[in-house]
Amino acid sequence: MSADLRRRKLEKVFASFDTDRDGVIDELDITAMAQIWCDTYGVAPSSAHWRSIHGRAHGLWRGIRENTDGGDADRVSRDEWVAAMDSPGFAAFVERSAIPFSMAVFAAADGDGDGRITVEEMMAAQSKSGMSAEETRTVFALLDTDGDGRVSYDEYVEAARQFYLSDDPEAPGNLIAGDF
Repeated sequence: MSADLRRRKLEKVFASFDTDRDGVIDELDITAMAQIWCDTYGVAPSSAHWRSIHGRAHGLWRGIRENTDGGDADRVSRDEWVAAMDSPGFAAFVERSAIPFSMAVFAAADGDGDGRITVEEMMAAQSKSGMSAEETRTVFALLDTDGDGRVSYDEYVEAARQFYLSDDPEAPGNLIAGDF
């Protein structure tokens, strides 16, 4: 993957993780991010979805720590994040930590529990990241690879994988978090 493309994607993720905008991510940022998603989808405290999102957020933080400073990092700067996530262990982090967190949020967004989300359900999340309704509709259409008007669990997993790991600058998953 081009170093510039990877860096831009990783910086976009870092910005979404750094909820207090202090230039570092820590466990409180990740917990706050989990709660933002719970609030976005009206997830009740201590419900199954709440426990899943917060549990996966804890796993995400563990994964970040394991990939920075030998697991002793309490705070991770943007440069530390980019350097650590540009390592050979990055793909394992994506599969074990990043995608499971994303899919816990996906499950909460899936209002009827059919394993697919609508453009409106996706819009609720994407508006939090600053994406316009038009941009979200465009991205949704790219992610809906079978054209059925919904993004399935499998389509979303593939998009997340493309975002984090694809070296193809045209991969639809690159846009999952908006323009970078």
